[in-house]
Amino acid sequence: MIERFSLTAEIGDLMDRFGIQKVVHGHSNRFNVAPTQTVSIIMNDRHQTRVLQESRWGLFPFWAKDSLNTDYATLGEKPFLQRMLQRQRCIIPCSGFYGQKQFGKEREPRAMHTVVPSQPLLAVAGIYDCWRHVNGKEVRAVTMLTAASSGTMSVWQPRVPVVLDEEGVEDWLNPQLSDFGKLRKHLEAPEGYLMRSYPVTNAVHDDWYEAPDCIREIAIPDFA
Repeated sequence: MIERFSLTAEIGDLMDRFGIQKVVHGHSNRFNVAPTQTVSIIMNDRHQTRVLQESRWGLFPFWAKDSLNTDYATLGEKPFLQRMLQRQRCIIPCSGFYGQKQFGKEREPRAMHTVVPSQPLLAVAGIYDCWRHVNGKEVRAVTMLTAASSGTMSVWQPRVPVVLDEEGVEDWLNPQLSDFGKLRKHLEAPEGYLMRSYPVTNAVHDDWYEAPDCIREIAIPDFA
């Protein structure tokens, strides 16, 4: 499961990268996004304008198994997921994601940050739920689509986000496209050789710790 990710970009970077036409709410330079926190998503509004909005990360109830992440292979199995897939698709902008790996004699698993060096900004596929609160405010909750990892990474990081390419972004955000068969071709895990994982501070396990050093590579002692 992906329970942490980073977004090291300014709002202007997001607008340029994803062709955003309007900023409603946006959050930039997030170094340690944790479950249930508010995140930036890219979606179509009711006028079919591509907007930068905000959403709670994790479907309700937040403790559900598929709250934060949803295996893309199960999208066709549950009616509520099918409903979101047809009408409520979005992009979760991301720069990297966290996992953990055991190193030698270290007492605790070491936090790891995974990036795609050739892509500073990743377009992670997401779907969201939306309803209107009793106070009239529109509320959203998003889940990140994931796929099985491959190669040596699969030993310590079994799931990775589904990252869309340029064509995938356009199709995923196309409100006229609802055939899952045509969307499925875009839902793949990044190739292992394209990713780089490196150790970072275990402070990222703290939901409320967010600083640039979260994404800073650290050295693991030889005796670890």
